[in-house]
Amino acid sequence: MNSLTGDGGSMRNREREISAQMAAAYIRDRVPVDFKPRVGLILGTGWGDVLQLEKAVAISFSVVPGFSALTDLPGHARQLVAGELAGKQVVVLRGRVHMNEAPSDPEIAKMVRLQTEMLMQLGVQQLIVTSAVGAVGTVLQVGSVGVVDGFVTLFAPEMPLWGGEFCSPEDALSERLRTVALEEQGDLHLTAAGHAMVRGPFFEGRTYDKQTWLAAGADMVGMSLLPEACVAALYEGVEVLGLGFVTNDDVAAHSHEVNLRRAQVSSVQLGELLTRIVSRL
Repeated sequence: MNSLTGDGGSMRNREREISAQMAAAYIRDRVPVDFKPRVGLILGTGWGDVLQLEKAVAISFSVVPGFSALTDLPGHARQLVAGELAGKQVVVLRGRVHMNEAPSDPEIAKMVRLQTEMLMQLGVQQLIVTSAVGAVGTVLQVGSVGVVDGFVTLFAPEMPLWGGEFCSPEDALSERLRTVALEEQGDLHLTAAGHAMVRGPFFEGRTYDKQTWLAAGADMVGMSLLPEACVAALYEGVEVLGLGFVTNDDVAAHSHEVNLRRAQVSSVQLGELLTRIVSRL
C-alpha cells in the first residue's frame, strides 16, 4: 500500500489517511475478493454516459463511510462502479464531488479529497481524470479534447491539502499516459494543453479572465482535475492522465444547458476513447 509523503506523522493527516482506508475497506467488502484494480477513472460531464463495464458492482456514494453528508446534484450519478473495461479491472467514479458545491463547508473539501484518496487505497496506480472544460485561445475547439500537460495554478482555489503535504500536481501527470491518449485520436481531436481551474459554479469572465489565463499559458479552464491531481501526487508511483472535453469557446456566452448537450452528443466517442486508452494500460 502506498503511503503519504510530506508530514505523514501529523495527527490530522493520519486521520485523513484512515478515513480513506475505511472507505476502501467498505468497498472491498462489497466486490469480488479477486478485484484488485490498478486503473481508476473519474468521469466528468459526458464522459461516463455510455461507458459499459462488465461484471459491474455499483455502490452509492451516500453509503460509503465519509460521504454521509453528501447531497444529490442534478446530472451526477454519485456512484462508484467496480468492474471490467477492455479486459482490465477498473474502479470508476460516476459523478464526482466538486469544490464549488458548498465553498464554505469544510466537509466538501474532505469529500473532494476522499473520493480520490480511496481509489489510491484500493490499489489504483493509473488514474484517468476527466471533465468538461472551456477553451482559452484557439488551440482547442468545441468538441475537441485537451490532454493535460501542465497546470496554471496562479488563480486556483484552495486545494484539499493540509500542513506538511508539499507536492506538485504536475509531478503526478504521466507523459507515458499522455502519449497513449494522443495516439488514440479516433473521431475526436486530441491536443496536449495547459489547464487552469476556477472554483465556480459561476463561469469565468470572457472579457478579461480568458485573456489572463491565455497569457499565463492555459489552453482550457474547468472546475475540477486539479484537486484530483494534487491528492494523487501525495502517493508515490501513481500516474495521472487528465482529459478535458471542450464544451464552449472563449467568445460565445456560456450556458450550462448547452454544455451538457454538447457533452452528451459526444458521449459515445468519449466512451470509446476511454475504452481504447484503458485497453493499452
